[in-house]
Amino acid sequence: MLWIFGVLLLLTSCGNDDDICLGEESTPRLKLKFRNESNNLLKTIDTLYVDVDYGKAELKSIVAAAPNVDSVFVPLRIDDSPYTDFYIRQRKAGPTSKIRVSYDKKAIYVSPACGFKINYESLKAELLQSDPVKSIQSNNTSLTDESKINFYLRF
Repeated sequence: MLWIFGVLLLLTSCGNDDDICLGEESTPRLKLKFRNESNNLLKTIDTLYVDVDYGKAELKSIVAAAPNVDSVFVPLRIDDSPYTDFYIRQRKAGPTSKIRVSYDKKAIYVSPACGFKINYESLKAELLQSDPVKSIQSNNTSLTDESKINFYLRF
């Protein structure tokens, strides 16, 4: 009888609020907005493709043919790499810009159910191939949540 009571107590104590991981408890994504190269005004891109190199044999497509986009979120690598490369183009078979974002990672313990999240500090973006993106403007060099714009890509 005591054994059954112990099992019931164990089962009822397992369900608590830590079993659900909410948005700010997870690793944040890099936020990019777009500007016009000539006048620096915010810009909407008519079609956008974004691929990310996560260290696998193939690139991971995170945005494919998105119409009328004014910003994009890019998940960064969480492995031991000190940078993430991603590729942006405006047409499926068009020219591609290669952007490398380097950073320092800091693991933050969230909860038993969520584990750790990664925050990124000292963000630096380097434009390795410049068509269609012409330049990058830095805005926020730390990434702890998704509320702030980290970089402006200038087209």
